[in-house]
Amino acid sequence: MSAADTSVEHLLVIDDNEAIHNDFRKIFTTSSAHDDLMALDAELFGEESEPQAPSPSYALSFASQGRQGCQIVQDAKQRGVHFGTAFVDMRMPPGWDGVQTIQRLWEIDPDLQVVICTAFSDHSWSEIARRLGRTDKLLVLKKPFDEIEAVQLATSLCEKRRLLDQHHHALNELTQTVASQQSKLESAHQNAEVLIDSISSILVCLDRDHRITRWNPHAENTFDITADDAIGRTLAELPIAWADAAKLEILLQADSSQNPQHDEIQFVDRCGGKRTLDIRISPLCDTASAAMLVVATDVTRQRFIQAQLDQSRRLESVGQLAAGVAHEINTPMQYIGDNVRYVAKTIDRLSQLLDCLPAFVDQSVSDAELIELRKSLDGFDNAHKVRTAIEQMPDALVDSIDGVEAVSKIVSAMKELSHPGTGKRSQLCINHVLQSTIAVARNEWKYVAEIQTELDDQLLPIDGLPSELNQAFLNIIINASHAIGERAERHELDKGVIAIGTRDLGDAVQVTISDNGGGIPAAIRKRVFEPFFTTKDVGKGTGQGLAIAHSVIVQKHHGKLWFDVDEGVGTTFTIQIPRCPQPAVMAESTGAMP
Repeated sequence: MSAADTSVEHLLVIDDNEAIHNDFRKIFTTSSAHDDLMALDAELFGEESEPQAPSPSYALSFASQGRQGCQIVQDAKQRGVHFGTAFVDMRMPPGWDGVQTIQRLWEIDPDLQVVICTAFSDHSWSEIARRLGRTDKLLVLKKPFDEIEAVQLATSLCEKRRLLDQHHHALNELTQTVASQQSKLESAHQNAEVLIDSISSILVCLDRDHRITRWNPHAENTFDITADDAIGRTLAELPIAWADAAKLEILLQADSSQNPQHDEIQFVDRCGGKRTLDIRISPLCDTASAAMLVVATDVTRQRFIQAQLDQSRRLESVGQLAAGVAHEINTPMQYIGDNVRYVAKTIDRLSQLLDCLPAFVDQSVSDAELIELRKSLDGFDNAHKVRTAIEQMPDALVDSIDGVEAVSKIVSAMKELSHPGTGKRSQLCINHVLQSTIAVARNEWKYVAEIQTELDDQLLPIDGLPSELNQAFLNIIINASHAIGERAERHELDKGVIAIGTRDLGDAVQVTISDNGGGIPAAIRKRVFEPFFTTKDVGKGTGQGLAIAHSVIVQKHHGKLWFDVDEGVGTTFTIQIPRCPQPAVMAESTGAMP
């Protein structure tokens, strides 16, 4: 048996009788001798005994008095050695008795297993229990005792001590692990709190009753409401001047378990300024709790800049169309001026006749005077000329009125196109929007194409943004005109056709704009809605036209925009706008419905 296979158990014997010490030496040294005899027997007779568990090796320490025994335990503890069992005599004059000694031993090593060795009966178990307490660390061995009793007690109690030490060691390791994990958890929690506090968005947590459980610093700064004042209350109960409180309540009540709710909502801050929040409401990971996370970003400045950009884009379109619009206005103004000048000249020529007219109807004027008056009229010797001039004056005035109406129509259309808009939806007629757009873009298409319209007269109004829709339709019509113009330059056709139609779909309105400009090449179809993508020469296009149209139709009106290409013939853009737009999942498409 190797030294590694043998465990060493430390035993302490405290007894004032040296003979007892010798007895314990004999008992706990026979174990190793027995093992040697068994090994010799197997070697001599060739019979191997059944394998047995290795017997422990005992290291014994002896003391004659309790104080000496306590000192031995104290010194061993400092060396990192723990005694498995202590055999303590009950009577050890003139020093401590067994109970006092055990009390001091447990003060040094609380897990020390103790066997009281006594030959007297004057110490009852109840008295010992009263003084030491009821514990499983204490057993009694009556003197004289058998060897087997001592060995069994030592073996059992040392094993118990070993298991206790293992337990304490494992418990200490577990405690350290828990402490380390707790420290990491607290550190992670602190980092998470710092991260949450540093988020530059409003972050609010709501419980199942929509009461606030978290209110981050950005929410405090935005609404000027502290977390202490906000937590435990609902958003509706807070002193926030929502522009549309009902809209916020609808968002909160909607089922966000499938798709997070997303919208924009406005409120008036403490300084009286109107601010816009981009708000998203999502369920927390624990759906059973029905708690929600509200994340909002102040997009007031972004929306202001976006409005300015939209306005600049509209003015850019107006600028590009300015020369054509001026020409469209100059043409009617030309014949208005010509007609007005003709009427003025005719009236001037007739003024002499008009001056004489009272005399001709005056009964008091003699015939001779009338003859002289008629001779005095110069330039009106031809009655047919007078009659013709009088007949043409009404026609000239009618033509002038038509010209004024044409100019007024163009100016009105330009005003609608360039108007910055209020950002608010209103009831509008799609047919009217299209007619205004056609009028403004006339100079772009009249030389290369004819406009054919098939507008549904029974089309009901929809809820939309007029100036933005004007912009979207204008960009598509101009693109169609340019495509046809390029084809005309290649002498592939003399004059093209742009067909515009509207149709009522019940809950939506559909607009189709078709051209015979040859169609969009397959290589670029996936990119036509990308901002700044263009195939036109520098100075002829910015690549914003269809991107703006897509933004207006899909994002601002929650509608659909797609196109179909008839290869070599032309392209048809189809637009569907819901009557009452609802937020929806939006996607782009290059040839099929999104």
